[in-house]
Order: sequence, then structure tokens, then C-alpha cells
Amino acid sequence: MEMEHALVIGGTGMISGVSKWLIKNVKYVSVVGRNQQRLQQLHPGHDKNGFRPVSLDYKDTESLRQFLRQSIQKNGPVDIVVSWIHSDAPDAIPTIFEEINHCQQEQWRFVHIKGSSRDLPAIQSQITVPINCLYRDVQLGFKMEDDVSRWLTHEEISNGIISAIHHDRKKTIVGTLYPWEKRP
Repeated sequence: MEMEHALVIGGTGMISGVSKWLIKNVKYVSVVGRNQQRLQQLHPGHDKNGFRPVSLDYKDTESLRQFLRQSIQKNGPVDIVVSWIHSDAPDAIPTIFEEINHCQQEQWRFVHIKGSSRDLPAIQSQITVPINCLYRDVQLGFKMEDDVSRWLTHEEISNGIISAIHHDRKKTIVGTLYPWEKRP
């Protein structure tokens, strides 16, 4: 899949490997994060003209809306949004859908990264996906090693998300969700 314009929301912590991969492989990449130092570490020196670190709290709906409009105006239609948005920002995903759908007619992908959750269908039912959006679901699980569980490393998480993007999978589970009772 060829991409020109990517947005990463929440891309400086555990999914920073995804942000770095996109910066190397996509013409225009904006990475939203709250920590300016972590944003700068994604691509020191800004020697890639199309990389834009954006210090923004995605819980601030109006700032998120303005960022999305400016990004589309400056870099053209969005090809992919990689989203690691926590549940304490219930308006962020609808705002992303609304703004991108309003500003462009082209088809685009939304990669929704979710943590381990027993109630995934409830999370899913709260999302209304625009018709021109290809929704991709990436759920993070855990690892079982010799009957002992552990959480995924940042590298395992990023590699799983990159694989899901590269293969354009509709649903991906990174690690395992079973047996649920054995999670760390």
C-alpha cells in the first residue's frame, strides 16, 4: 500500500516504533503527542522535510480539529491514521472521523489500537465509521512463555502494528488474549 500522508495520534510512547517506520516510508507524517522531548526523539534534527511533530493533547477537541484541518490543507488527503487514543478522550475518534470525512472524499484507513479488554464488542459498538474509511482493528494482548504471562514489549507492539498496516488486515491481535485469566 502506497501512502503519501499519515497521521499518528499518541505516537511517542509504546508505538514510537510505528511512528519512526512511517517517517521513513511516507512522504508526510504528523505525529501527535503531549511530550515535546519524545516528539523530538522520533526524528532528531528534523532532516526529513515531511515530518511534523505536533505537541497537542488530543482530549482538547478544538485543537485536534484545527490540527486535522491544517494537516489536510498543507499535505493533502490523509491515507492513514494510526490511533492510540485512551478512553478518557471519548470525543477524539469521532472528531477525527468527522474532520477527515468533511475535508476529503478519498478512501483512507483508520488503524485503531486498543489495549486488552474483555468488553471489546462494547468498545466497537460506540464507533460509527465513515463510508470512505477502511477501519482496521489492532488489539494488544499479552505473551505466554512456559505457562507464565507477560505484557508485550514496545518493540513487539510496534512490529505487530506495522505488520497489520503492511498486510492491510481488518483485524489483528498482537500477542494473545487467551487464556484471559492468565494475563499479567
